[in-house]
Amino acid sequence: MIQRIKNIIKSKKFLYFFIALFAAQALFFAAAINYKVPSDEEYHYTFINYYAQQPITSGPIIADQNELFNLGDIQRTPSYAFHYASSFYLRLVQAFTSNVETQVFMLRLLNVAFGVVALLLLVRLAKRIGIADVTTNLTIAWLSITGMFIWVFAGISYDNLAIMLFFLLLLQLTSMQERIRVKVLVFSILTGITLVLVKETYLPVVIIGFMLLFGYRIAKDGIIKNIQDIKTSFTKVWASKQRVLFIFICLLTILFAGLFMERYAVNYARYKKFTPTCDQVHSVEECMQQGIYRRNTGQKKEFEQRKKEEVVKLDNLPVFSVKWLNYVYQRTYFYRGMQSSIVNPKASQVALVTSFFASIILLFGLLHIRSLTPAQLGIGILTILYCLIVLLYNFNTYRFYGYAFAIQGRYLLPVLPFIYMAIIGSARLVYHKLRGGIQLGFVFLILFLVGNNIAVHSPIIIYLNSRSILDTPVVGIIKNLS
Repeated sequence: MIQRIKNIIKSKKFLYFFIALFAAQALFFAAAINYKVPSDEEYHYTFINYYAQQPITSGPIIADQNELFNLGDIQRTPSYAFHYASSFYLRLVQAFTSNVETQVFMLRLLNVAFGVVALLLLVRLAKRIGIADVTTNLTIAWLSITGMFIWVFAGISYDNLAIMLFFLLLLQLTSMQERIRVKVLVFSILTGITLVLVKETYLPVVIIGFMLLFGYRIAKDGIIKNIQDIKTSFTKVWASKQRVLFIFICLLTILFAGLFMERYAVNYARYKKFTPTCDQVHSVEECMQQGIYRRNTGQKKEFEQRKKEEVVKLDNLPVFSVKWLNYVYQRTYFYRGMQSSIVNPKASQVALVTSFFASIILLFGLLHIRSLTPAQLGIGILTILYCLIVLLYNFNTYRFYGYAFAIQGRYLLPVLPFIYMAIIGSARLVYHKLRGGIQLGFVFLILFLVGNNIAVHSPIIIYLNSRSILDTPVVGIIKNLS
């Protein structure tokens, strides 16, 4: 019986069913959720539309921002590639309709497509690094009932293209763990540059990824051997039919490297920051037109005034970390963006019990860390460092403003699949160590927890239980059902 269930789970039908379930839910929410509800959607649409209104010959570089200060600085922001690329798709849509809601819905469909491609890349990555089909398919299934993973791809966001590119980059890097091939290396550099032009917060993660790859390769074979491998690979590619494609990739990489230098290098040389604050580029009066800048500026002034009037006590890192985990949980399963479902007590209790159980399982998995392949270990290290970067960024923001800003479940979505894989893989290790009735009891306990989590955390169920918080849906047919 157990073997039959295992065969079903690791089958392609099981995998494709849950990818289709993800797509179906994302499409539904793309139609059901009102415009501006997903986080920063108005910003992304307005920025995309700005590019769509410019002549194509203008290119992605904004020489002089003299409008749209409600978006803050878009003249020197490093994160513009998603908006510029999406503008060509929006131009096509605008040729058929001038209705904003229709344009938003069509852009959301493009973002749903990014999600499907991201899942397919994730499956390929899991196979590449030696993750069992059962673990991979259960990870996809878990993602398909993770609210924020569905909701973020149902809206317009640069996170969607960034997550897809992140999985592609990991796929490229892990493919070079045995030998560095020049075509894949150049392609991975192109992907990495594109990723940080889509969203600048990936810059340290991209650097860490390449450092892990080269560190492993040098430790394994030395510098000379790796240089020889690159030379040999270059000779083979140059002598093959792939030479034209390789040249094209190299030219694209040079072009995108130029865009990277124009944005990151020039920003640092001029403003001493890769991402300058709005008031470093524009006047304070212009920047105050943006709600986020106005909020942050007001919060900082209020915090400084409080420090003058009283002794302000802020949480230390351990206390903040516990609160941060609770925020991340809420904003991964219940937070929809500008509107949020209420976390009911039963869901919190189920999550607490499940987290305790998962922590014990993960501790057991850590005892078998030596069984991990180099690629699995590398992604594990990258996942831990990524989480720490997000945590420390949120903590520093909290200490600076005296208020916890920008704690979002969506910021952990790029590594959430690997956390799921670690939990599922560790659970399988525990299962194989148990025998007889204890093993069967372990299975029933997992099924009990899974069932309860689906009942309280399923995106559709959460939506049905809190539809009243949504405004009028985007698509007419959904409006009529409301």
